[in-house]
Amino acid sequence: MNLARYISEDLIDLHLPPPAEPPDNPELNMQKWQQRQKENLLETFVALLDKSGLVLHRRKLLTDLINRERQASTGLSHGVAVPHVRTRYVRDVMIAFARSSEGYEFDSVDNLPSHLFFIIVSPSHIGDLHIKIYKQIAEIFSFSNAFDELMAVEEAGEVIRILRRFE
Repeated sequence: MNLARYISEDLIDLHLPPPAEPPDNPELNMQKWQQRQKENLLETFVALLDKSGLVLHRRKLLTDLINRERQASTGLSHGVAVPHVRTRYVRDVMIAFARSSEGYEFDSVDNLPSHLFFIIVSPSHIGDLHIKIYKQIAEIFSFSNAFDELMAVEEAGEVIRILRRFE
């Protein structure tokens, strides 16, 4: 599958800001605070996707992504997360990519921070294409040193070149 077909350089953010530190408050519900941080990160991803001009409604797309994450986390292991959703609020299939050198808590399988995020959205009527894309991205990390390569890239175009190698 041609993953590069669904991503462009404007949908790539190589410099996510560091995650917020929890406030020093003994009454703070850490689980709710972490959930809010995750939602803020998803909001950042929606803003990134919106650069495509293919997002029909930002707020509703965000709601769909949040609801999808509540069903089951899309945090894989080894620092990779693949938030994905089928939604009525995009015109076409898109992949966005974001990287954090510090890493974000994303309820990953191995309980480690996620550094690389592939965000996949597709229109509801397209079927299971987003799942095929998801599986191909997951496969990339099981057979190569793609994580290290993607952590080292300095330009958005390099991300696309790496994805093309795995088509």
